[in-house]
Parts: sequence; structure tokens; C-alpha cells
Amino acid sequence: METGFRRLSVAVLLCVSAAAALAQDSDDPLGELISPDLERREIREAQIDSENIEITAYLGGVMNVEDFGSNPLYGGALAYHISEDLFMEAAYGKTELGESSFERLSGAAPLLTDEQRQLSYYDLSLAWNLFPGEYFLFDKWALNSSLYLIGGVGNTSFADEEHFTYNIGAGVRVLTTDWLAFRLDVRDRIFEHEIFGEAQNTNNLSTQLGVSIYF
Repeated sequence: METGFRRLSVAVLLCVSAAAALAQDSDDPLGELISPDLERREIREAQIDSENIEITAYLGGVMNVEDFGSNPLYGGALAYHISEDLFMEAAYGKTELGESSFERLSGAAPLLTDEQRQLSYYDLSLAWNLFPGEYFLFDKWALNSSLYLIGGVGNTSFADEEHFTYNIGAGVRVLTTDWLAFRLDVRDRIFEHEIFGEAQNTNNLSTQLGVSIYF
């Protein structure tokens, strides 16, 4: 019986030695799948200025004043960025009204003088960056961007009267460098006037393209 145990021990040792030899000669399958020598890409993060002040000048715009048609809009805005999600903005704009639908259809004497047709507004608004993200141009350029909602209150002046005004709208901002951005805004300015003899609420839509500088 002792001879049987010796034979079994020798067989086990031979099997262990053979398995170790095979393990040394075989390639590591994980080594073929995962290589530690990876070539790393160089990633450049956008270095956006940390300053919170933004000045915007309108490059071009159009404002449709209800009953007075669409006319060129000029102006600008000053914004303070409270956080990544919120910013406050003070805006000013100016346009010159065309003839009203009543004047065009009736052929009557003008309702307003040239001076009274000068419309200007100013407002203070709060905006929320709803969808920050990126726009991809070609294969190599990625521009930081954001879609925001905005609303506030202000004043509209024309026809020798002042009108309390609400404004609501949305816009898109695209940063081309760390200090320069382009903006496209759409707003509805809502106010009441009595030019035609009775009080009526009007919706006055505007669209403007602007360039912004951060400092």
C-alpha cells in the first residue's frame, strides 16, 4: 500500500510540473486584448474667462410693432452672470415706426408725427441657461454654446407716452473664443396703448443678432 501512495504522489508532482511549464510557454490572452502602452490624445479644455460681465451690441435686428409693421432695430445689452445657470441683463433698443394699418387703408392724415414714431425701450430681465452644450463645426472645431430662456419688465416710449412692458423670449449664445460670443435673441414685448382710441394689449416681436464681449 505504501508503494501505491508513492506512485500517486509522483503522478501528482508530474502533473503540477507539466501545468507550470505550459503556463510559462503560453501567451497571456489578456495581454493581447489590453495593452498598457496606449497613445494618449492631447485634450485642450476651453479656457473661458472667469469674468462675469458681458456687453452685447446688436449687429442687426428687426422689431414688429403691432399695427405699425416691421422696422430695423438698434441697441445693446449689459449682462451680469450670477452663476453658470443664471444671468441678469439690462437692455436698450430703438426703432422707428412705419405707417399703421389704419393709415395705409384709410388714407387719412398721419396719426403720429415723425418724432412720435421714434420708439425706444429699456428693460431688466433674468435669464436661465437651459441647455448648455457644444456646436461642432467640421471635424476639429467644437464651440461652447447655450440655449437660454429670458423674461423681465421694463418701459416702452413712443407717441409721447410711456408704457409699462413685459418681455419674454429665448436666445442662443455661441462662444467663438474665450472672450467673444455671438447671440441670437427672439423677444415678445407686451404693453398696452390707446393710440386708436381704446386700450389694447399688443404683442411686439423682435429678433436681433448681437456680438458679445466678456471682461
